[in-house]
Amino acid sequence: MNPQDKAGDRYLTQEHGFSAFPNIALSSYTFSKLVVRAMVDAVVALNRTFLESFAASGNIMTAEKKALASARAVFEDKFDDPEFLKLLARTVNDYSKWAKVSGYGALYQNLLSISSIWDNSFVEPLRDSIDRTPSHIIHSDGNFSLFHYDQQFIEKGQVQKNPILVVYAFINRHYILDLLPDVSIVRNLLGQGFDIYATDWATPGAYDKEVTISHYVNDYLDHAIDHVHQQSDSKKVSILGYCWGGDLALMYASLHPEKVANVVTLATPGDFSLDNSVLAQWTRAIDADALVEAFGNAPSAMLNAAFLARSPIDVLHKYPHFFESPRDYDAVKHFFATEMWLYDSPPVAGEIYRQFVNDCYKNNLLIQNKMELANNQHIDLRNMTSPYLNVIASNDDLVAPESSRAINNAIGSTDKTILEFKSGHVGACISPKAHSELWPKVGSWLKEHSLR
Repeated sequence: MNPQDKAGDRYLTQEHGFSAFPNIALSSYTFSKLVVRAMVDAVVALNRTFLESFAASGNIMTAEKKALASARAVFEDKFDDPEFLKLLARTVNDYSKWAKVSGYGALYQNLLSISSIWDNSFVEPLRDSIDRTPSHIIHSDGNFSLFHYDQQFIEKGQVQKNPILVVYAFINRHYILDLLPDVSIVRNLLGQGFDIYATDWATPGAYDKEVTISHYVNDYLDHAIDHVHQQSDSKKVSILGYCWGGDLALMYASLHPEKVANVVTLATPGDFSLDNSVLAQWTRAIDADALVEAFGNAPSAMLNAAFLARSPIDVLHKYPHFFESPRDYDAVKHFFATEMWLYDSPPVAGEIYRQFVNDCYKNNLLIQNKMELANNQHIDLRNMTSPYLNVIASNDDLVAPESSRAINNAIGSTDKTILEFKSGHVGACISPKAHSELWPKVGSWLKEHSLR
């Protein structure tokens, strides 16, 4: 082959990436075939187990429960398989290359800029006014807002000394902590006398793709803490972080221990090497760099698809199961409010997603005290000295309880407690049992650790 032909091949396959088109077609076909095969195997296992169990017990409910468990086991086995993870990584990588070459990634970023303005200006304010605890914004910086909840649910003269700043994750929306009046963590803690503030990261646009974890911790959170100090006239603030928001709380408390009274984390990953859940393994498998380079931010559609695909049988089962018997208005309202939240995932700012995946999920730097933010700012969890309550959902299938427990061995606090509650990742927020048993205990711990 002459040099001109070789140059032409490089032109087609490297510089201009035309190989991305057949590659994405092939990898998508292969990946889809593997998923369909898993679905078929799961359905076969479900039907076989149901018939066998019903023949043995004669109880439909028992047979259904065992059948669903057998189908979940098939998906877990298939989706944890190294070959599946390898193919998933290749498919996402080919998709990212195709999006970059075809211009779809750039189109996505342009559309995201428009949709984020619509969401932040119209949709979110409307959503936050329906069945939510009354609140008002006391500080904003770009898309970031700091909410202060009205104290009408606090008995006069019963306000606790330390206000609480609720720090939410980047995935989904913060209103799961204030979903409906009867299952609102915010309202529960207000009723116990706590002055509550909350972060809202809003919907990032393409212009937010370079916002980093350092921005969130050292700018947004630090300024929020300062405003809470001013508003409440309190010297220190307690922080309540949920999921990845708990990791942000740990980072902040390690970097600014003098401003933090107490830290409470809920369903927060710590030692990512101990988290072998399906989503954690998928996250470690994909190339976050290629994804961010193509789309700017981690697309919300991809995040929703991952949550749905981790257990397809539950997605297919929950709707007919819920409506197979009559439900009252409150039950239907609770069900659809939860469903709306589940699919209400904003994109994750690109650089935040890139660093969180690479530093935490892949290299496990946070728990090893090796993670760095901008300007070589080193995060050492041993510098966190605030009293710490680690709330763990023992049936959590999104964050392995072992991963959360490891936090207590990594931080410098001498006053640290683990509180385990039998529920799933979301159930710890919205189940009636959590509000009657778990959150009163959290409130009691916070009262005991109020400024003394």
